[in-house]
Amino acid sequence: MKSLSNNQVLVHPPFFYGWIIVFIAGLSVFFSGPGQTYSISIFIDYYIADFDYSRSYVSGIYSTATLAAGFSLFLVGRLVDRFGQRVMMAIVAIMLAIACFWNALLTGAVMMFLGIFMLRLFGQGSMTLLPNTLVPQWFRAKRGRALSLMTIGGFAGPALFPPINTWLVDEVGWRWTWTFWGIMLLIVFVPLAIFFVRNQPKDIGEKPDGELKQGTAQNSWSLKDAARTKLFWVILAALSLIVSIWIGISYGWQTALIFWSVLLIVAGPSAYLFKRF
Repeated sequence: MKSLSNNQVLVHPPFFYGWIIVFIAGLSVFFSGPGQTYSISIFIDYYIADFDYSRSYVSGIYSTATLAAGFSLFLVGRLVDRFGQRVMMAIVAIMLAIACFWNALLTGAVMMFLGIFMLRLFGQGSMTLLPNTLVPQWFRAKRGRALSLMTIGGFAGPALFPPINTWLVDEVGWRWTWTFWGIMLLIVFVPLAIFFVRNQPKDIGEKPDGELKQGTAQNSWSLKDAARTKLFWVILAALSLIVSIWIGISYGWQTALIFWSVLLIVAGPSAYLFKRF
């Protein structure tokens, strides 16, 4: 396994590597979801029912934990300045996964406070802080464009987390729902952060915005070139999985099956024509 200090890259795309950073930054914003209000609010009624707490009591725990997490966030910022976004993104994601597992084991008010504190600190706070400090390192002239693409993850979170959480809670219970998000963080986001994130362009011999160094040739980008890279198919598979889950939960799994069947039927001739022309 490669060490975190190794600045070699696993892929050499025909486009600027910063766009891979933008994609992972968008995923970081998306995976802040377990610590966001739109996700935690799904569990409140179940906490009230299972622990026989009043709504005002649970809300008080939530508000106090959120305030404490806000005051603690500057410590994460100092660690980012010291160790860099790559190391901290992996550590924060692992800590958020641990927070999810912690919340799956709640037994009372003290554990609930600590669980919500960790969710707010590592999810709502740190997982959004890190990408917002990482992307500007890679872009200057195109910074607005890069940040706007990154925020797609911020829109996907509120759209997907509430229905997925509701469906999972109904199917497997709220404890296993927290476990699910912890596992997803560990198997999806943490490896991407470790193996693909780099703190700044100079770490891999590039410049912000993909500016050319003297004596180097321009890398041309095309869809065919992108399709030859493993990362393209990893991203495509991840997007397909997200779309399938959203359609299945919102409209039924039969609708999801019909959607992909029609898409494959249309994609066949389209791919043939694309190859010819």
